Amino acid sequence: MSIIGTVHEDVTTEVLGHIGCWQWLVTLVSAALMTPSIINEYEDMLLLEPSTDVYCDLPDTFSISNSSLCTFTVLNDTKEIKCSKWNVRFVWAIWIKKTWFIFCDQRIKLLSTTIICRLGLIFGCIIFGLISDNFGRKRAMTIDIIAELGFRLILTFCDTESWFNLLIFLRSLFASANIYMGLVLVCEIASSTWRTTLNMIVSTPRMLASVCLVPLANTAPNLETYNFVACIFDVLLLILLRWTPESPQWLLYNRKISRAEEILIKAAKVNNINICSNFKIRPVNHRAYNCLDESQTCVGILTTHNIRILSISILVFWSLYYFLWSSLYIRFYSKHEQYTFTKLVTIIILLISLNWCLCKKITLKSLLIVNIGFLGGCNIILVLMEWFQVNEAVCDILTSISLGTGLIIHGLILNITPRVLAINIRCTLLGCCHSSAQLGSIICYLIVAFHAFETIILILIETTIAIGLLILCYVLPDVDGRELPDVITDMDYFSELSKPLRWATQKTNSPSHEELEIRVYSFGSTGQNPSVNNTSNERLPAQKIGFRQLIRRLVHSFINNISDVLHKK
Repeated sequence: MSIIGTVHEDVTTEVLGHIGCWQWLVTLVSAALMTPSIINEYEDMLLLEPSTDVYCDLPDTFSISNSSLCTFTVLNDTKEIKCSKWNVRFVWAIWIKKTWFIFCDQRIKLLSTTIICRLGLIFGCIIFGLISDNFGRKRAMTIDIIAELGFRLILTFCDTESWFNLLIFLRSLFASANIYMGLVLVCEIASSTWRTTLNMIVSTPRMLASVCLVPLANTAPNLETYNFVACIFDVLLLILLRWTPESPQWLLYNRKISRAEEILIKAAKVNNINICSNFKIRPVNHRAYNCLDESQTCVGILTTHNIRILSISILVFWSLYYFLWSSLYIRFYSKHEQYTFTKLVTIIILLISLNWCLCKKITLKSLLIVNIGFLGGCNIILVLMEWFQVNEAVCDILTSISLGTGLIIHGLILNITPRVLAINIRCTLLGCCHSSAQLGSIICYLIVAFHAFETIILILIETTIAIGLLILCYVLPDVDGRELPDVITDMDYFSELSKPLRWATQKTNSPSHEELEIRVYSFGSTGQNPSVNNTSNERLPAQKIGFRQLIRRLVHSFINNISDVLHKK
């Protein structure tokens, strides 16, 4: 496989350096803006326990002999009567009355609430992807935080089932940007040497949500208090929007050059970097203008072979992974009395430490393959344990290890996916990935809720999915040490061509030296450096990717090896 690289970083790194106070500030703010995903309890409503500080409002006309959260029994009668009113201790001090309580409905209502929330995420992730790619990353994040605050405040006092479900759908629809938008912003302002580390920091809230969402929601006295506390946190996030910049890379691609210059000048002051008073950014050559005129649609993924294969493979990968993850997740938290959260956290910390050490030695793609293979191996062992009825405590520990490994895989695909997508479709396609992931989770929730398969059959399905994910890893390119693609054609990492879109900056008082440096601004994997005076638009054909090519290469390699052996004899 060919590897493409460039001498110069993107313009943000060229001006501000590989890392500085401004990059760290944006990283921490972006991580905070992604934190609401930890408190979206409606994603897994099916797994939540009934609230504690909620009591049935018993009628005074009867002598009650026994009562619970949802029913009560009249003295000298065995018939249970359903509660119609509840008293809720709001923020540990104020009592409010409710005439509807979701935990007293059938269990299917909890499942429907979960599906409604995830359906809202399916549409919302795509919509916010389109908004972000067309109107900016910061605008999408601003809409998200305001919508999150408003809908949570209304949900706190909602007392009707129909309105409750509608509000959950709308909250999920209009508050989907915080799932991935901060990751895209940091991905676009980070240098290639620091991108992996900063992405891991920003994706931490999303990974914590994968394991802490249910335990955190269960610690709250009731959903009303939980929603109000989340509203207070959203107010703090509104303040953080002041330090949230627009992506300079997105601004440059959309020809908002003056705004990009203003952001970089302010960021340079934060990083204590001196730039000249007449600081300017400009495309390197006319070829860059051709790239800027590229259509800002996703049609290109359907017309180019490599991009089509890469995009479809990523979408399928996310869907299959979330199906696999949701199955492990439900199996873990549906038996919460047999597990301890401390044990899970300990195993996850050990696995993260091991993977961090491996990350120094191998690429992210190789690390992803190792973890998927390990997860598949754990599932095979679980099948054998279920078959031979091994001690349940051993199965519990192995399930925790599988869940921890799945969390590592989640962090890796969050890091890899936005780095292989072009800037004009980056959020849209990443939103589609999250949407396909939610679809995989919904299918898994329905299968598990209605007991469509036995446990051993479900584990066999998980093992098959893990094998499928290993195969799909073949299509994913290595992203370590590379710049981000700017245009759709630049998504093709198998091309021998240089990066088409290149920006030059005049940040000192010696522009001639600056122009001399940018003359050699890229190189191909064959070591051929194109001349800056070469204005030819001729593009070499890209090396095709896909599974046909894999089989063809394997057969060709086998034939060559046989020929070499016969020739030696």
